[in-house]
Amino acid sequence: MQKYSVGFSMVSISWSLLLSGMCLLMLTGCPGPGDRFIPHETTSVSKQGKNICFNVIDTQDYQPAYIGINPRGTPSKEKDFNFSPGLTIVDRKLCTPPSFYHFPDNGRFIVEYILISKKHDDKPRKFVVGVGINHGKVYNFPLTDREIARPYGSIEVSEE
Repeated sequence: MQKYSVGFSMVSISWSLLLSGMCLLMLTGCPGPGDRFIPHETTSVSKQGKNICFNVIDTQDYQPAYIGINPRGTPSKEKDFNFSPGLTIVDRKLCTPPSFYHFPDNGRFIVEYILISKKHDDKPRKFVVGVGINHGKVYNFPLTDREIARPYGSIEVSEE
């Protein structure tokens, strides 16, 4: 009788572990490619004539799908995004002319954009750039962890 009782409790424990594991899997889902963290990229900004331009390395056939330019500190719900910007990457630069967005002579802005590719339609590239303007001079400023999703220990863009 003692052996049966011990064996029964071991069976109960293994069934409860199995049941718990199955419930956890059903609630959380299976790990897969959609579960991978994709950090944002950032890049340098420059002024070319009246255009504000963002360098894009490894452009391949990537082009902008949307872009948002908002003053730093704008709450998420109040941010403006253009989902058909009509901009293109030329010579490894994504440039925004004043007719698209007129940057004032002074201020700090968070520019967010997504590049998509027909060849790599499952791998969009997400960019966040801190753009500062001081008396018409354009510079990068470092982003906080609330402004950009990045891997731990990544290098920040320094102010110039």
